[in-house]
Amino acid sequence: MTINGAKKGIPFIISAPSGTGKTSTCKLLRAKLPELKFAVSHTTRAKRNGEEEGLDYYFISEETFKQKISNGDFLEWAQVHNNFYGTAIDAIEKTIAKGDDVLLELDIQGVESLRDMNFSGVFIFILPPSLEELQRRLETRGTESPEKIKGRIETGKNEICQYKLYDYVITNHNVEDTAQNIMSIIKTEKLRAAHYVPTAQDLQTLLHSNRII
Repeated sequence: MTINGAKKGIPFIISAPSGTGKTSTCKLLRAKLPELKFAVSHTTRAKRNGEEEGLDYYFISEETFKQKISNGDFLEWAQVHNNFYGTAIDAIEKTIAKGDDVLLELDIQGVESLRDMNFSGVFIFILPPSLEELQRRLETRGTESPEKIKGRIETGKNEICQYKLYDYVITNHNVEDTAQNIMSIIKTEKLRAAHYVPTAQDLQTLLHSNRII
């Protein structure tokens, strides 16, 4: 007897201190797992080199962002380093309802908001190998002043202390290994019984089957 159960989509939430490599990791995951949907966030920050509108973020003005807050368009939103970030509700709900898994790239404030509302998902935290390496990566970007880098390091220290918010913690020595580790997590979570919803008809058929001893 085979049960044709239904699986709801699983949200995989990835967060990390700025400069740890979560964006690079998420890009690699999207390339390796094309079936994994990506929730494109909205932001008011300036576009960085190599980023594309609608692929990495929806880049909008602060005025438009605040209007979306008033409209209740965001599942979560936060202000980080003087910029706003938010995840739209409708795209997430539609993706999960179709049974598709979705990848969310969030800052720690967004994670805290989801935890506060008991949002059901798999929370993954990426750590830098060291604070020295984190500083080196931020400097390599070439997009922030020494003062801003110092501020990001201090923020990163506080974020690292919040590791208990997450289900999994991974140290990012290199992006390839980190992506592979997250792919293993995704595979494991997809097999968990909590994500499997057998239909009532299938269960009734099984319970009345003559093959039950």
